[in-house]
Amino acid sequence: MEQALIEDLVKEVRITLDENRLEYSYLEENNTDNMDLNEIIRAKLLDSIRIILEACPVSLLSPIAMSISEEGKITGDDGSGTVTLPEDFLRLVSFKLKTWNRAVVNAAEEGSSIDLMQRNAFTRGTPIKPVCVFSHNEKGERTMEYFTAGKDSGGKYDHAIQRALYVKIPSVTENNDGQESVIIPKLLRFAIINYCAGLTETSRGNTEFGQEFFNIATSSLTRTNNS
Repeated sequence: MEQALIEDLVKEVRITLDENRLEYSYLEENNTDNMDLNEIIRAKLLDSIRIILEACPVSLLSPIAMSISEEGKITGDDGSGTVTLPEDFLRLVSFKLKTWNRAVVNAAEEGSSIDLMQRNAFTRGTPIKPVCVFSHNEKGERTMEYFTAGKDSGGKYDHAIQRALYVKIPSVTENNDGQESVIIPKLLRFAIINYCAGLTETSRGNTEFGQEFFNIATSSLTRTNNS
């Protein structure tokens, strides 16, 4: 992970857009200036980071441990359980109970067919093939249900969590010097810059050119993952 300065990212997007070649006609036709373009780029940065974080292979992510308090964990007598997700939760990377044979890396959505299968004792997840489902509690908080915990030597369901990793929603922070920055995975910087260039051009009405940048960004994820 790296603490990237917003100012530096904006500059990199401008370089990627090749301002000397593209910006002249845009300025002339739309009566805008460089500051306007900088603001457009800044407005698209967090969206670009979030989209890339959600789309990239797990191997390119730098997840952090999920803090789950006892108050945020509910266990059922049938081996099911629920954990309250952090407010800054963006993407699940790995969730595993100690009694599971493997971790869950993709949770199903609330109301999906997989979710409905968990309501039946004969079709729900097991310690060999565990299942997680995103849901919400009565407070409206986002939660994740899991099915089903294995049993300990005494025959009781063991809900102990061995691993819970996730990716945070990207956010901008300001240091003592007033400089704004955002934490991003180093390997994703190129993809983020190009995706932001694509969103910038699309917002300026250059849809076809924007799509070219989207293609560059997404294809780079595959190359980076295989390198």
